[in-house]
Amino acid sequence: MLKDIIKKSWPIFILIMSSILLLIPFYFNRAMIIGSDTIFHFNRFYDTAMQIKHGNFQYFISMYGFQESGRIVNALYGPVMSYVQGALVLISPSWFGYQIISNSCLYFLASLSLYLLLRKAHIAIIYRLPLSLFYLTTYAIQYWTLRQGFSSWGAALFPICLIPLIDLVEKKSLDPIKTALAIALMCQVHMLSALLLILVYACFYILSVFNTTKVLRIQLLKQAALSVVVFIPLVLNVFYSFVIIYLKNNIAQPFVNPVMANTTIFKGSSYWLFSPILLLMVIAFVVLKTFYYWHHKGFDLLSVTATSCGLLFLLCTDIFPWKILNSTHIKLVEVIQFPFRFFVPFIVLLLLTLGIILQHSQSKSLRFGLLSYGILLLSLFQVILSNNAALNQWHNKRDYLNSNVHTYFVSDDAQKVKKSFFIKDKSTALKNIVKATPDYLPVKSGKVTGKYDMYHHQVLKKQTHFKKSIFKNKLLVEWQGDRERYIQIPVVKYTNTILFLNQKSVRHNQIILSKIGAVSIKQVKGNNRLLVYYRSDNLLILILLITFISWLTALGYMFKYH
Repeated sequence: MLKDIIKKSWPIFILIMSSILLLIPFYFNRAMIIGSDTIFHFNRFYDTAMQIKHGNFQYFISMYGFQESGRIVNALYGPVMSYVQGALVLISPSWFGYQIISNSCLYFLASLSLYLLLRKAHIAIIYRLPLSLFYLTTYAIQYWTLRQGFSSWGAALFPICLIPLIDLVEKKSLDPIKTALAIALMCQVHMLSALLLILVYACFYILSVFNTTKVLRIQLLKQAALSVVVFIPLVLNVFYSFVIIYLKNNIAQPFVNPVMANTTIFKGSSYWLFSPILLLMVIAFVVLKTFYYWHHKGFDLLSVTATSCGLLFLLCTDIFPWKILNSTHIKLVEVIQFPFRFFVPFIVLLLLTLGIILQHSQSKSLRFGLLSYGILLLSLFQVILSNNAALNQWHNKRDYLNSNVHTYFVSDDAQKVKKSFFIKDKSTALKNIVKATPDYLPVKSGKVTGKYDMYHHQVLKKQTHFKKSIFKNKLLVEWQGDRERYIQIPVVKYTNTILFLNQKSVRHNQIILSKIGAVSIKQVKGNNRLLVYYRSDNLLILILLITFISWLTALGYMFKYH
């Protein structure tokens, strides 16, 4: 019995140990990597962590994170994953502890995800295990470690979400439950990754439809339709959030990249192509072997489909006219922000194709084994070195952040700020380092210039003049008024945000909203108490209940019959 368990679980043990190995620089350096998105994500995860801790669930507005400003973020940005990350923050002893725990979870999840995809594709363990570990060394995964780019969590789940496509190609059958769960899972984690996943599904589906009989085409069409039917209740909370918020508010879009052509993998973002440095050699090997098999021996349908779809994601390169598209100001194009994001599905499909090539060639010679594991070890070593270099930044006396864009320090004492990331009270660090991120604010017009500066002056800089706390599950803002006059409060108001000043309801015509939704209200002389909360929505409770039951039902069905 024990021997059988060890025999089946030893690959998982290797994946776990490799995930821990990559964290060695963090243990030795006792340092943080504060990248371009760190403070933004730390705030939104801290908010959900405190919601869980205090049982004060606020699905829409932030009462704990983002300077307790009442702004909406998590409802529009992977709501379920926000609470999962919040739970990790809650069990972590400090932000340093959270960074280690989240990185280890990401590494294990990513390697296991590709391992399961390759197993489904009938790739022998001698190939799928090293390929799964190699995936950890790509920038698609390291993006979270080095810059806290959240698309890495989408990349970690991407391979496992492709598993239903193996049966689609090999058996001409699309499992509606698995397909719906895969895409719904990605929607609950990262919407842009979900969009990329849908592109892959569409590509596989179209190619499969063209390579089958009329009878099977009708069957595939019915299965696709059923997948959509199952999918909708699984993401009802996400759809509802977007509809109800965007319908009633003019929401500020995330950063629009005016020079998308400069962030392809051949230009300003070439580090995606050289992380690890031997990735170029792997790509060249796959390309040469693919041409050889197509010309001489022929490939099976799975490898042909994977390779064909992989070519679609050369959108991450200069081959695609990003400069022209950028000038069109099409919303869908602006949402992409950085073309290098298309490299995530490309690398997954590349490693799937590589696994099929290795399986076909049955390369088991000593020379090939030494070369393969040599590439893997060098790639793992490069990741450790690059992480170590990023961590060394922390030890600088002044410039100790890995990114300072729109970031401000409340304290000039560098040691005090650094220490706050290693203590139990995680709110201290978020007070010491603040960042102006105006994403999803209720702006007055579609294109408001200077949003970052306005958020800095109207919300971040005003915190010291007001006392904020939670009173009866509502945000309470208190301050002393010198005289009766209008004063701007560091609180953001959406259409459904309710305000009570000194126990009196505040009507819309009694407030003045700035271009980014910051509230100006008429104070009284002396003590002022402003209660802020989001209008209760019984429909939301019903929708969350439907979503939860749908997930339980779909997962239960899948485990019972598969």
